[in-house]
Amino acid sequence: MTKASAQPWRRLDASVLARLEPDIAAIASAAMEQVHAGLRTPLDDRTVTNLQATVGLALNAFFGEFGHPDTTTDRQVYRAQGRAQHTAGRSLEEMLGFYQSAALGVWRQLTSCAPAADLPTQAVVELGEGLFAFIAELSAAAADGYAEARSQAARAGQARRDRLLGLLLTEPAAARDVLDDAASQAAWALPGRLAIAVTSEDVVPRLLDRMPSRVLVGRHDDLTAVVMPADRLEWYLGRLRDLLDPDQAGVGPVVPLRSAALSARRAGALWRLTRTGALGTGAIVHTTDHHIDLLLTADPELAAEFAKDVLAPLAGLPEPSRQRLTATLAAWLARPDQPQAIGVELHVHVQTVRYRIRQLRTLFGGTIDDPAGRFALATALRIDPHVSSLVSREPTNPPVGSERHVHPLRPDDR
Repeated sequence: MTKASAQPWRRLDASVLARLEPDIAAIASAAMEQVHAGLRTPLDDRTVTNLQATVGLALNAFFGEFGHPDTTTDRQVYRAQGRAQHTAGRSLEEMLGFYQSAALGVWRQLTSCAPAADLPTQAVVELGEGLFAFIAELSAAAADGYAEARSQAARAGQARRDRLLGLLLTEPAAARDVLDDAASQAAWALPGRLAIAVTSEDVVPRLLDRMPSRVLVGRHDDLTAVVMPADRLEWYLGRLRDLLDPDQAGVGPVVPLRSAALSARRAGALWRLTRTGALGTGAIVHTTDHHIDLLLTADPELAAEFAKDVLAPLAGLPEPSRQRLTATLAAWLARPDQPQAIGVELHVHVQTVRYRIRQLRTLFGGTIDDPAGRFALATALRIDPHVSSLVSREPTNPPVGSERHVHPLRPDDR
């Protein structure tokens, strides 16, 4: 489609205007009357002046381009008008309503002269098509300007919210007067108590325009931080859950405002644990449900070293045997000296359980019968799923002189 075909007013018969003898001042007045008639509340003087100037320029442009394919007028003034309407706090729908009402006023004023000018019906129809196509083009230019202003305001607003987020998560906490000033600039009311969720950095665009305005969302330390006031926490978490799929978020504890960084720190640590898959696939994971996991993995490298060392006797086994003995060890630590119950849990015969326990005693020596040893084994088994990705599964040779010896497993071990 060529530009000319998309602008039907340029193809109209220019003699139509001569027959109508349009009075631009009267038409502009009719347009403004129609705009006022469609209003729920009166316009302020500045907006009235702005609209009158825009209507006047639009009429001059329409009559100048009417029937003249090569005549072009500037559309930037309408983009500027769109930006001004956003700055004035008007909605896009309200602004476009101005254009539609003005077009209707112009149309009524023009057609009121058609009978006296003895215009044929087809000419009147084409005049209407051209007029409303022209107004649609101006409306699109104004909408572009409005969108530009809204985007600029959103970027500026997000920059202020990002600054506030950074101050909230600073350790030690920023001074209250600094927070108050940043919150005022970001138009965000500081809550007395809050909780922070942490998730992948990639989730930010998904949340920015879809979480409630009372929730502060932004990037922090290469992750996404979501600050939620405690008063409607469950509702905010429900909304977050809906938007996360397929991602997960760690949710820190509810804390006073001054402790926001603590909630974020724990949420971040929990989110990293979710990456191992050991905490399930739920979209929302709460730190209050995983205190022990967080405590045991507070130093991930140390936790990995500890688990590797304690579970070293299992490391050199073939994977199927290692998995079977690991499951049996965990069940035995939970139900010591209860082979029947362990068999039911693992779905194996009690004799298989007893055989595996003998193997474990061979591998671990007296460790599994010593209270401190059992505690260490239980702790290592709890830690291992979270930190196993930090260390390789290379076979570990027992130290020289150790009483731990790996014996071949029977092929029928199940």
